[in-house]
Amino acid sequence: MGNVVAFPGVILTKRETGSEQPPRPPVTSTPCPLCAARVWSSDMDAIGCGQCRRWYHAPCFWRVLPIAEWIAFLTWIDETSADQEMDFICAACRQLEGRGKERG
Repeated sequence: MGNVVAFPGVILTKRETGSEQPPRPPVTSTPCPLCAARVWSSDMDAIGCGQCRRWYHAPCFWRVLPIAEWIAFLTWIDETSADQEMDFICAACRQLEGRGKERG
């Protein structure tokens, strides 16, 4: 979009009309601890561990947890409103706590 005629005799430039898009925040990435592919900060389905603060792809995060965790999560989603947050703990942190030691 170039110059805009506001009214006869007055021409506004692009800067004066404010029509430029604001700059987007930079997109950062970190490697997923399981698959080593990049997890971008703009991914909507990335899940962060509440303890170690690492980010995972959603399929990578859930595939290493027991099915009981999936069921608990889906039940929680059905029963709560969207404004509440749930703290997720990754499988590696569960092993350190002792919650996953009985599996293997």
